[in-house]
Amino acid sequence: MAVSVFPVLLRPGRIPRPADPPFPYVGPLVPDALLVDTLRAFRHWQMRHGVPITRFDLAPGMRAAGEELTRAGVEWSRDRTFVVDLAHASLEGVVAGLHRNAKRSLRAAASNGVEVRPARPGETAALLPRVLSESYTVRGVPSPYPADIGERVERWAAGRDDVYIGAAVVEGEPSGVIVALGSHPVVSAWAGGTLRRHRAANPSTSLYFDVLRWSLERGHTAVDLVGRVDEGIARFKTGMGGVETPYTNVASSPVPRVARNAAVSLWQVIQRGSSA
Repeated sequence: MAVSVFPVLLRPGRIPRPADPPFPYVGPLVPDALLVDTLRAFRHWQMRHGVPITRFDLAPGMRAAGEELTRAGVEWSRDRTFVVDLAHASLEGVVAGLHRNAKRSLRAAASNGVEVRPARPGETAALLPRVLSESYTVRGVPSPYPADIGERVERWAAGRDDVYIGAAVVEGEPSGVIVALGSHPVVSAWAGGTLRRHRAANPSTSLYFDVLRWSLERGHTAVDLVGRVDEGIARFKTGMGGVETPYTNVASSPVPRVARNAAVSLWQVIQRGSSA
């Protein structure tokens, strides 16, 4: 009898390698009581299929204790996200729950001519890779998403009523986009942002507030603002009414860490030699 679903994302090749999940909390969908046994069974699957390591998240609702995960034979660490509670909320209550700086930003956005509306055809394809690239570049790392991520998301979301893509427009010019996933009671404000040259107009606050409004109108119980990143992002998401909420990162591997580290070091030496 099937008891759970466990998505596993792998890159093609002679040795299957883990792929970074494009969405948050891609991991075992299993009752807490069966998590340890599921992870143990998964490690056996890894050995049979030659998968050296897989990384995934346990969503905030999964309350597995550290000793349980250690007993399952996986490595784990804690991370944090921010969740806005919408249960029994009203739009007025959501506004009241905003930090004064967020309220000030909404007023400033309105005076700066910021409009937020559903994204039109072509806007997600054009804007999403740009805002993601800017967001990662400013932190000194390249965006992990492919250049056509906007086109892929736009095709995938077409005709779906459980995906909301909002676009921010500043004085008639599209300046930002946000993608919200709403197939579950808790909406994930997955990815997006605004172009840096428009940030003085405060469209980001308006984009996130629009996701809260959309989620509330659909009867969702909460919105996960997805991730902490750094202190600045944490302050912004707290200002939107988000409450810091823990979740767990997991690395599952039948290969001991020392052997994995040695393999990575060897691979880096080979790569340097081949590029010399």
